[in-house]
Amino acid sequence: MTDRTIELAIDADTLMALADASSNAELFKAIGYLSQWNMNMAKVRINACMYESCGNPEIIATYWRHNTTEPQTIAYQIGAVWHGDHFGFHS
Repeated sequence: MTDRTIELAIDADTLMALADASSNAELFKAIGYLSQWNMNMAKVRINACMYESCGNPEIIATYWRHNTTEPQTIAYQIGAVWHGDHFGFHS
């Protein structure tokens, strides 16, 4: 696999709220890690969840084996959860 589609599906307000709750450096490190994890997957969509609906700031990465718009089974999912001073990665 040489190409991957990376979809950052986080609106600007949520991205700023994540940066405020964590830090720009930790946020960008987490997004970078999730976008590069297991390059055998052809597509990743990175979403976010804030306090109201998930309890802690979280970044959720969903991976698919093929880069297509056709419905397909999710191959893997990882969440990056804010632990007060860093994001921890959990699948």
